[in-house]
Amino acid sequence: MDVVFVHGSGRAGAASWPQQAEAAEPGWLFLTREGVADDAARDAGRLLEWLRARGGGHVVAHSYGANAAVLAAQTEPGLVRSLALLEPACFDLARGNPAVEEHIAAMAPAFEVAADPSVSAREFSRVFAKGMGMEPPDVPEEELFARVSRLRALRPPWGVGLRVEQSLPVGTLVVTGGWSPLYEQTAAALVARGARHVTLEGHGHRVQDDPQALDVLRDHWGR
Repeated sequence: MDVVFVHGSGRAGAASWPQQAEAAEPGWLFLTREGVADDAARDAGRLLEWLRARGGGHVVAHSYGANAAVLAAQTEPGLVRSLALLEPACFDLARGNPAVEEHIAAMAPAFEVAADPSVSAREFSRVFAKGMGMEPPDVPEEELFARVSRLRALRPPWGVGLRVEQSLPVGTLVVTGGWSPLYEQTAAALVARGARHVTLEGHGHRVQDDPQALDVLRDHWGR
């Protein structure tokens, strides 16, 4: 069975999917990061290239990576046998929801200064963390610079080209952790477009780390 796993904006490749990588079967691909940061349109093209070579497959995506997965599915739906979106940051499809609009407004200052060389890595980290409602990471300068370089090069997870007038493919699953109104409201918007919703509580944003996650995915593929 051909399955491609698409990481979010943090860890990439198999490192983003430790449980699934440990149980990996022939035909499973854990997409690695290309370049400094992720780009939904570029990564959708990479997904489609892989899917075309195999005559189609299942797509599983986490957080920011869900934008590339949906773009690929909207471009060539016949290649996507099923779509599983874990805590998807597909905010273009959920505009108007209060938590989504609050998040976009809170994060706008970080993206506005991303290209400003006068803003240091440490300062950008503080601005980004404030928008996320988190404390900035207390890590060594070298590690901080690597993290911030990736975040500064990242396109916001809105305005990425998702077509709001187009339905989701048949066989779309959304999995959330039940911890954040932002992702629960996004999930509800996707359910309104035909997705099925499963909640796995206890692991926050990284629902793929739940012991039940792989069983949920296998059940989804079997449908």
